[in-house]
Amino acid sequence: MKALEVENLICGYKDKVVIKNLSFTVTAGEFVGIVGPNGSGKTTLLRTISGLLPLTMGEIRLEGGNFKNLTRNELAKTVAFVPQLMEPVEGFSVLDMVLLGRTPYVNRFSFESAEDIQVAKWAIKELQAEEFTDQDVTKLSGGEFQRVAIARALAQEPKILLLDEPISHLDLRYQVKILKLLRKLRQQRTIVATFHDLNMASRFCQKLMLLKKGEIIAYGYPDEVLTAENIWKAYRVKAQVKKNPRTKRASLVFLP
Repeated sequence: MKALEVENLICGYKDKVVIKNLSFTVTAGEFVGIVGPNGSGKTTLLRTISGLLPLTMGEIRLEGGNFKNLTRNELAKTVAFVPQLMEPVEGFSVLDMVLLGRTPYVNRFSFESAEDIQVAKWAIKELQAEEFTDQDVTKLSGGEFQRVAIARALAQEPKILLLDEPISHLDLRYQVKILKLLRKLRQQRTIVATFHDLNMASRFCQKLMLLKKGEIIAYGYPDEVLTAENIWKAYRVKAQVKKNPRTKRASLVFLP
């Protein structure tokens, strides 16, 4: 089943087109990594799919339905977006923060229901953050807060989870921890995330999309995308590609 279909997408900002006639499909349950140099359109693409930026031209279909026909609440129940930088809310506990993900399900001028609280606690448990449930979010480390940010998105119960650079500000231990959690979560939903670290993306993602200047250089399995030729096209750097004997995934060594 197709979870996400993008056809002839053109989008960007008022004074600049960033994504140029992009078309691709993501199958339900896949973990897709979007990679490419700075300015290639990775964040713009995710922000457009999540509804934060308008489409200039083209079509996006989510779970078979036309993106343009969804109300704001329907979109929020289908797609959740975790930005690269999310500021903790002063005075909020972890549970309070995660409950914000239930906003699409709460009637205006109403309070969260027992079911909302149950779903929020489930999301916290899924991200292995139960020990922080009652803690002030401003007291958490970067890795701890990132888990809370993802739990908030998970509490929306989306079919598609979008993450912009989910490991960019974390030390190696938390990078691996977050990616293992995401790999587990994709068993129930589709995940699309942007990465700078090509080797991490190769290790944990089922498929990769390599972008440059708003266009797709390659899209497919990691060993199909991460070739020396494609790396040169996108980054203008020389790389040697090897297969990791343990993970059986493509691994890059950059050459001087």
